[in-house]
Amino acid sequence: MKYLLLFTLVACATQNTSRPGRDVSSNKEWENHFQDITMSSGVDPAHSGTIVMGDYNKDGRVDFIANKRLYENTSNKDDISFKDVTTEVGLSLTGLPMFIDINNDSWPDIVTTKGQVYLRKKAVFVESAKAFGLDMPSDVHTMGFGDLNSDGYPDLILGRNEFYKDNKFTFVPPQVYFNRVGKGFLDVSKFYTMDKYPAYVRGVHISDFNNDGSPDIYFSNYRLRQNFLLNGRKDLAPDVGVQGERDPERTYDSHLKKKFGPNYGHTIGSVWADLNNDGNLDLFVSNLVHKYVGAKKSGGYDYRGYVCDDSKVYRNTGAPHYKFEDMRKTSQLPVMPIGGNGVYKGDELWAHATSADFDNDGLLDFYVTQVYDFGYSRAKLFKNKGNFTFKDVSSWTPGPIDSYAGAWGDINNDGKMDLIVSGREEVGATPTLKILLNVHDSKNNYLKIKLIGKKSGTMPVATQVRLFHDKGIFMRQVDGVTGTMNQQNDPTLHFGLGKVNKIKKVEVRWNSGKKQTLTVRRVNTTLEIREPAND
Repeated sequence: MKYLLLFTLVACATQNTSRPGRDVSSNKEWENHFQDITMSSGVDPAHSGTIVMGDYNKDGRVDFIANKRLYENTSNKDDISFKDVTTEVGLSLTGLPMFIDINNDSWPDIVTTKGQVYLRKKAVFVESAKAFGLDMPSDVHTMGFGDLNSDGYPDLILGRNEFYKDNKFTFVPPQVYFNRVGKGFLDVSKFYTMDKYPAYVRGVHISDFNNDGSPDIYFSNYRLRQNFLLNGRKDLAPDVGVQGERDPERTYDSHLKKKFGPNYGHTIGSVWADLNNDGNLDLFVSNLVHKYVGAKKSGGYDYRGYVCDDSKVYRNTGAPHYKFEDMRKTSQLPVMPIGGNGVYKGDELWAHATSADFDNDGLLDFYVTQVYDFGYSRAKLFKNKGNFTFKDVSSWTPGPIDSYAGAWGDINNDGKMDLIVSGREEVGATPTLKILLNVHDSKNNYLKIKLIGKKSGTMPVATQVRLFHDKGIFMRQVDGVTGTMNQQNDPTLHFGLGKVNKIKKVEVRWNSGKKQTLTVRRVNTTLEIREPAND
């Protein structure tokens, strides 16, 4: 039984490593939708495990960090180019970075999972971790930020790694640090009773899913652990139905003469997004799922296919209860079958997930990476068809295999969301970074909104924006980070509008509690909206 328990917990790659990957070089379909401009862009194509986007110099063009290098967007009209400014701005990054405006001076600062704090001062970044008193543990895997105590300053949430020793996994609690009005960080994990929630956290995602004005934190947990949805000190996940599935007696295995079933899952990255344009935030949960059941070539019997929970597409049912319904079975997202030889076709190796409306049809789509160096572990592009159904259009991108990295951003300000990814082009290939320009010819409309908070902070995570039109609502929220490993999309909110060309009003629900209503005169442009001053 000890052997079986270890098999249940260990999430390592299995079978069918010889399946060929798609020959990207000979497939021209994707060129109708995305153009690989990496070589002409001036970017070093060296692989990066994470992609972080932000406008570090406030020039209106989105920049990005990859492989510990900061690339300034120097594009001019159709000439798309980037400049490596890492050294000249004083950066020497370790760990995984994210942009965050710590002191609300409107300039993005940088914090990394190795405890670095780079404050933006004039034209450079100054390492300030010691001055900020940020004594971060060495095992941080992922981060998130948002204003948890309503003082207008972004607080930190840290997800930590697991420990493996003597055939046993040990989990440690996440940590929470309050931002002391831009002058330092204070560990308040005990106040939040985080010791009740040990887990291998691989994603931290903040929202106000129930519109009560209070931030909620969704923790994506690996190693067959339930996911958490914390509001203050309470875990709401079991009440609203987003902790994952546990049904240990679902299937009887005649070989082992024992019942098995899902025991939660291996969640890596999750995304809050309004998938059906009803004005409520739904939740996409990306799990790595083992599917093989049967004899192993190395001996023994593998039953992990029974115990891993599938990825989820949760629909927010809205007021008054704001509970979630799993729509995966009817979503048309392909599910790998569970079984042995002749049935098994590979694992569902979903990892990082990030959303954008890439074709501007008014429905949010998903880019989902897969890990491990297998031919069937190519990244997925899921097009939202409406009514919680999706179409796998992965052939529309030269998506890599064996990847965690991906972020959306409008790098040339043409109103279409471009994609930066990194991974292997084929099995055994050296992983590389790719900048993919969106050339999809949809002729749909768009609207981009840049929010500048005041009481909500200059990077107002969980602030919601709704566009009202004759046929309904489009809704977005400020994410901060997305998916796994604190990756970040373009911070300017992007709305695909489809054929809608008239917006009746824009409603901003700032995380400070303020509600602001504005009119829009035209679409296919970028609006800058500032939070009203304090009353």
